[in-house]
Amino acid sequence: MPRSSSSLISKGTIIAKCGRSLRDISSHLKYPKSTVAYVIKKWKVSGDCRNVPRVGRPTKLGDRDRRVLTREIRKNPTQPMAPHP
Repeated sequence: MPRSSSSLISKGTIIAKCGRSLRDISSHLKYPKSTVAYVIKKWKVSGDCRNVPRVGRPTKLGDRDRRVLTREIRKNPTQPMAPHP
């Protein structure tokens, strides 16, 4: 899916043809089936197909991962952390 200002128009075109099969829509609009399926699914779930803006890179560790790591470090602070297989 192109990231130009016309991408919202393209997504609207995909949604307008929502009653047709994924194969028909993708071949007619020259988009991959996965893109067409993603746009239609996003529209059906949230009622919107715009991209949500993000600020910065996503964190590597989640809240739970951070708590587990903190607990392990407090339990034995002098032991080096070895990677798990």
